[in-house]
Amino acid sequence: MKFEEIRPVVHSITPRRYLPDHKRLVRPHRCELLLIQEGCGDVRAGAKRAAAFGPGSVMVMPAESAYVIRAQDEPVSTLAISFDYSAGGEEGAAGPVFEDAACLNEPLVIDGVPGIEQAISSMMRVFLRKEPHWQLRLSGGMEVMLTRIVHHSEGGMHALIGRVIDLVTERYMEPLNNADIASELGYHPNYVNAIFVRDMGMSLHQYLMRYRVEMATQLLLTTSLPISNIAEKVGFRHFSHFSNCFHRLTGVAPAAYRMER
Repeated sequence: MKFEEIRPVVHSITPRRYLPDHKRLVRPHRCELLLIQEGCGDVRAGAKRAAAFGPGSVMVMPAESAYVIRAQDEPVSTLAISFDYSAGGEEGAAGPVFEDAACLNEPLVIDGVPGIEQAISSMMRVFLRKEPHWQLRLSGGMEVMLTRIVHHSEGGMHALIGRVIDLVTERYMEPLNNADIASELGYHPNYVNAIFVRDMGMSLHQYLMRYRVEMATQLLLTTSLPISNIAEKVGFRHFSHFSNCFHRLTGVAPAAYRMER
């Protein structure tokens, strides 16, 4: 299977806690992605040498690959995502073998993946709230995360990506565009966008719009602010632009999204 063919299906997102004296063998019947939120230790999978982990580490475990997480001194808290790489995957069946993403064919432990903690936290909110079109949003989020992991693991993700993601996270509510972001980081806009497309599979503008819409969905669900105010708060200058982007990415208009929930 080629990596570009994946269409992930997320089945569950659950918190897990491992105590220092807890060494239970885990054999997931579906693929798993785990984010270490707190604690340090190591994980042993099969005959592989134990790999150390700490807060922010990510593990990707193929289906039916047994592993043991050993906490060091304090409990280890994780968020675990159970998923298949494509629809139709059966529980207990072996996962795909990738021709062009060998890092996913065996247990993987990796650190420093840009934006991964925020992305998983956002997916957790979508999963718990079962917001409109939540399955599609989880699938898209999972695909972006796996892309980041593969590029980072294989040394293909440019360090610039992490800086861009951090900047967007901090300043998405401002009237940012590609030129503003590139200037802030000291690069030409075309270069920044080309790196983003290569490593993230979407343009910088597309990422910024997706992030703003994601922030807008949270405000729609948690506040009674007028929709025009929400559009302004998440960085859209014109309501029509906000409404078009929102509908394109969620499948419904902002007002309908709020009413459905």
